[in-house]
Amino acid sequence: MRPFVLLAAGLVLLGGLPPLPAIPWPTVPAITAPAPGPATAAVYVYEKDHTAVPVGVTVGLNRLNRERQVVATLLEADTTNGAGTIPEQFRQAVAAAKADGLPALVVLSGSTVLAIVKAPVDAEQIVRAVP
Repeated sequence: MRPFVLLAAGLVLLGGLPPLPAIPWPTVPAITAPAPGPATAAVYVYEKDHTAVPVGVTVGLNRLNRERQVVATLLEADTTNGAGTIPEQFRQAVAAAKADGLPALVVLSGSTVLAIVKAPVDAEQIVRAVP
């Protein structure tokens, strides 16, 4: 038995171990978030005590409502409902605008923020922001 062990050890040292067969790893499909749909809303969030809404912004929001059928709204940052909370349809927009700095135009697809435009001043900036 001893010569067999010495022979096996010698073969391993000289030639190395034989290659192991490849073991296929199970593949797991990648989890990706669904692509956001088209813009459904555009909300211009501002602080009424610090700034006035530029005329170009109101013109741009009006164009989005008429031409693109996107619900475009002006919203004062401190707007609350009767319960003292921000209305549900504006929560994402207000949070995103406050995080980026007011005033801001927030473009939404449902509750997903598509774009934020900081301090737009003319109608073209508003219209271009909505994909």
